[in-house]
Amino acid sequence: MDVTARLPAAPPKPGARTAVAAGILALIGGLWFLLGIFWASLVLGYGQSDVLVPGQITDAVVGLLLLLGGVSLLARVEAGRVLCLASAVLALVAPIVGTVLIYQRILFFVGGPTGIDPLVPRRIVVAVPFVALLVLAALPATRRWTRY
Repeated sequence: MDVTARLPAAPPKPGARTAVAAGILALIGGLWFLLGIFWASLVLGYGQSDVLVPGQITDAVVGLLLLLGGVSLLARVEAGRVLCLASAVLALVAPIVGTVLIYQRILFFVGGPTGIDPLVPRRIVVAVPFVALLVLAALPATRRWTRY
């Protein structure tokens, strides 16, 4: 028997690229949603009306969840990855709900400015970073990085 038997190789140190990218996307998305609280009432000129409040509450909740998830993910906390996943889903659902409610003649704006006016292209452009966040946060490399 060989005394210098081979020991199993140590697992490779996980890369931080996917986790850091997801964390930065979550932070940017959170700031964008928090900007949406003021964007609908100040920039669009609707003023503070009762019909804008549900959209502003949605912006605040999703924005804070994204910021909390992004900061936690960058701090290598497993709960940050879960928060990023949950808030990315909420960030994808909120514009869809907003679109449905606008077609029902209910004023419901979510998110900040994009510079794109038509409703459907704006929703598609808004969805792209949150789909990317969902994919990056769900990758096994991100999970390994938070557990390392």
